[in-house]
Amino acid sequence: MSRFVRKAAVGVLAAVGALAVAAAPAAAAEYPTDEFSLCGVSCTEDNVDGYTSGVITWYNRTANIQGSVTDIEAGPVPTTVYFEAYAGSTKIDSESRTANDASDLGQIRDFNFTIGDTDLVGGIDRIKITLCQQRPSGIACTPPENYSKA
Repeated sequence: MSRFVRKAAVGVLAAVGALAVAAAPAAAAEYPTDEFSLCGVSCTEDNVDGYTSGVITWYNRTANIQGSVTDIEAGPVPTTVYFEAYAGSTKIDSESRTANDASDLGQIRDFNFTIGDTDLVGGIDRIKITLCQQRPSGIACTPPENYSKA
């Protein structure tokens, strides 16, 4: 290989390497996150009847929610987690996921979805999470937990 070809090859590799390094910070953007965990209204150290846990990743106008809801209550008593997205005091969007160990839904149900409105200037700034269970005596829910965008 001639000296000229080697120099050209080294120059091309250096340029490609510089472009890869320059692009790396954009690809590695970090978004703020919040972890959540709620246990059903009857949860004690010895008795867990249903729970949810996961991570909220805050984007510019929306948030991604990834985790699972688990139903441990024997019988047809589903466990549902409700997610409500707010901009200030205005509710913008909502989602729910249900697990039921006595049905086709299954004992554990994973979720991964985006909540909010991509067209909303300023976006959402709070997610309210509530865990509820349908019981023979009615619906029993945990006090809601609020997570705010930092």
